[in-house]
Amino acid sequence: MTTTRIYVKTPKGIEELNSRSHGLSPKMRQMLILQDGKRSHGEIAEMVPDGEEMLAKLIADGFIAPLQQSSGEEKSTAKIERPENDAERFEMAKNFMRNTIQTFLGVLGSGVISQVDKCNNFDELRLVYGPWKEAMEFSNDARNQLADLENRLAALLS
Repeated sequence: MTTTRIYVKTPKGIEELNSRSHGLSPKMRQMLILQDGKRSHGEIAEMVPDGEEMLAKLIADGFIAPLQQSSGEEKSTAKIERPENDAERFEMAKNFMRNTIQTFLGVLGSGVISQVDKCNNFDELRLVYGPWKEAMEFSNDARNQLADLENRLAALLS
């Protein structure tokens, strides 16, 4: 497993943090919380005893997914799977938008997150795409990954 790859929470990971619906142990939840989209896999694994094994389990169980490739790293085919069910795909798109804004902007993105939360269908969510992209451009880290993030979001919104 590449230790320079950066991971973020998937919708399943966000759901676990919000509702404890998947029953992760406190240590696994702590490891999930540390997935901030900024620190590398290796940095996080070193922070906690048995970190490497816990990260591998979070990846295997679908709580986290790769965000970007480090320079020189081969392109990966690993992506968040697009659900066939439209309701699940809609929730996944909303969670993706919330998660990316929260990861890169924190409380500064609360206005966009509020707009996302008010959406009840794909048409409404697509209207928030512009404000989402505009907000993401305020973060240097997000701007560097924006093309990949836009592609992943587009796959969910289409």
